Amino acid sequence: MCYVPDFVEMDDSLPGDYSVRFQEYLDRLYEVYKNEVAYGNLSFKGLKVQCQFRPETFGKHYAFWHMMQDGKPGSKLEEDRNIDLERCRRVRWIAWCIRNAGDNEQIRVFPQNKRSGNQPWVLWFYENEYAVILWERNGYYLLKTAFQVKYRRAKQNFERDWREHEKRLGSP
Repeated sequence: MCYVPDFVEMDDSLPGDYSVRFQEYLDRLYEVYKNEVAYGNLSFKGLKVQCQFRPETFGKHYAFWHMMQDGKPGSKLEEDRNIDLERCRRVRWIAWCIRNAGDNEQIRVFPQNKRSGNQPWVLWFYENEYAVILWERNGYYLLKTAFQVKYRRAKQNFERDWREHEKRLGSP
């Protein structure tokens, strides 16, 4: 097993009330995201991985919020999203999964069915139930989201898609 980045935890020993410490935590997460993900010079399958910056919210990139928040199942509204501390803790896993995709057998890499004309690729760190989703674009990949795979249905769908991909490749 190879090195997996540590979680980024909120420091409860800092002075101030919870809202102050939480804002400092968000700022720290955002710095990690900018340094390691948005400006981390990431690539997948030989193409650059880019993030969606706009629309900014509270001075932070759109992609940052999308990866730190969880939506209500079935909802496509951004207003229905809430901070997910498990996503926050794993912010360093985003770049790690992208950098290790294809070279690490712990990360299953496979395409999903096209959506809105875009080809989604899943980087599934399956033993740790974590996924990074990239959309193939013309000459680059767009980092769409990253999340804990916590719903049974999502795990089943990923497993099915991965097995179908492996079958097409002729793998056992």
